Amino acid sequence: MGSKDLVVFASSAWVDLARVVLDDLVTQYEQRGITFSICEKFMDAPPEFADKRGVAAWHFYVNGNDVRVGRGSVADTDVRIRASWALALPGARQVYTPELLAEQQKNPTPIPDDPHRSIEGDMSKAPSWLMELHNRLAVMTV
Repeated sequence: MGSKDLVVFASSAWVDLARVVLDDLVTQYEQRGITFSICEKFMDAPPEFADKRGVAAWHFYVNGNDVRVGRGSVADTDVRIRASWALALPGARQVYTPELLAEQQKNPTPIPDDPHRSIEGDMSKAPSWLMELHNRLAVMTV
């Protein structure tokens, strides 16, 4: 993979890539009965793609094999995550292997103090492939 394949975290190109990856995952896993939605909002994002308030947001809805992905903040999702763009970036680039997750269970990495950080909603509805979505995006995120 060359540097031309890398996309800036939470930019329009990144959301477009997320759409492609989501379509692939939903097709691959064929979980017809699943419904799940999420909105992530990143404060103090770069002005090249942030709104007038400095927010870069994106969301997706999965209903069986149907996927809708968009830019912007929505309130009607199962999960709503908010964080500072710069503080979320290292996590967005991190590939989470089973070994890393096991190590973090034993020795949790301190979470930076983020005045914008919040998670609301029901993550128990998350599909089994959500971590794979994250990991596929992580290797292409700058």
